[in-house]
Amino acid sequence: MFLDNVALGRYVEKKSFMHSLDPRVKLIGLFVLAIFSFSINSLYDSSLMIVYTLSLMILSKLSLKYYLKSLKSLWFIIVFAFVMQLFNSEGSTIFKFLFISITDKGLYYASIITFRILFAIMISSVLTLTTSPTSLAHAMEDVLRWFFVPKSFAHELSMVMTIAIRFIPVMASEADRIIKAQMSRGASFDDRKLSGKIKGVVSILIPLLVSALRRAEELSVAMEARGYNGWEGRTRFKKFDWKFRDTIFLISFILVGIFIIMY
Repeated sequence: MFLDNVALGRYVEKKSFMHSLDPRVKLIGLFVLAIFSFSINSLYDSSLMIVYTLSLMILSKLSLKYYLKSLKSLWFIIVFAFVMQLFNSEGSTIFKFLFISITDKGLYYASIITFRILFAIMISSVLTLTTSPTSLAHAMEDVLRWFFVPKSFAHELSMVMTIAIRFIPVMASEADRIIKAQMSRGASFDDRKLSGKIKGVVSILIPLLVSALRRAEELSVAMEARGYNGWEGRTRFKKFDWKFRDTIFLISFILVGIFIIMY
């Protein structure tokens, strides 16, 4: 159920151009590109982002279903943003029914907002699907240190954020297991009454919260048992190697962002 709809936080191992890039260039480039996606104001910007985002997806050699899962899990946010912008009172009316009025400007702005959210989700999915959690943590730590962030803070922040991302599919799997267990006990999640829906949600949230706390405790015990003591004395088994293609790819990210801002 839930597990099938969650792609954010998953890493899919594969041999592709996107997988082989330095995690630091992907983190910087995709983060900058996700920010620039919220500056989209025209159909030209949208077309440029569509071409570039599709190029990233093709270079990752991953099935389209992984990216569609990212959109499916956040469909409510996308629809809500579209509807909120759709009923803009400015512009010429193209549809009217009772008190509902849709204008051309409202439809235009709703489309732009929807494109912004879609691109931000897809770009984030490219990053998490092609970068392992460990590499992402190390990349985040290095990037923060480039901006003169203290090493201890950079390490702890990157570790916390990476664990949070990594636990998204884990908790989704746990929620799926809890739902199946509750249904086997006769619980109904299709009750049309509000009280029935609330009971169904509570029957999932409470066991899920308990499971999350238990997993957090197990993780902390495991880290202590392995002698984890923060950033002090830690080394890396794999070291990143920034290559010429990483520089070229980073430049391409920046150029796309410049075109979006200028045009």
